[in-house]
Amino acid sequence: MMMAALAITALAQLALLLASPGLRWQMAIGAALFLQLACAGAAGTTQRSIRQIITIAGMQARMQAVSTWLTSGARPVAALLAGGLGTWIGVRATLAAGTCLLLVPLVTLACSPLRALRLMPDPPPPHQTQPPPPCSLHPRPSAPVRPCPSPHVRKSPGSRRAGT
Repeated sequence: MMMAALAITALAQLALLLASPGLRWQMAIGAALFLQLACAGAAGTTQRSIRQIITIAGMQARMQAVSTWLTSGARPVAALLAGGLGTWIGVRATLAAGTCLLLVPLVTLACSPLRALRLMPDPPPPHQTQPPPPCSLHPRPSAPVRPCPSPHVRKSPGSRRAGT
């Protein structure tokens, strides 16, 4: 599904490349954009599902943060490059270059081991970490109980309470 969505996304750009003035081309571009956005949603959902399955639980937030940072950070850079390229070589040539760049994820996926994936992989085993030291909020029967420090009270040397 992901490969089909990536291929259709690049093919949908053809309407924009071939367009000329007129209502029919405006409708064709609108339909192509709708198809492109639907494919982007399908490919994004699939890649996030795979990423969440193969990433250990302790790294889920980091993986999502890096993914968001990369995609959000690339947009202004891509807009700046596209504007500069459009000024330098022209709008149609820049759109053609962008269409060719849309084929990069498709080729990358076609050459990766994910292409042979037919079923979602099993999630990795849970990450083994040292358990936190026991405290009075989470006592264990076999361990001695110590009081937990309060996160709201901060003691510093030489500090005094008001009224003393």
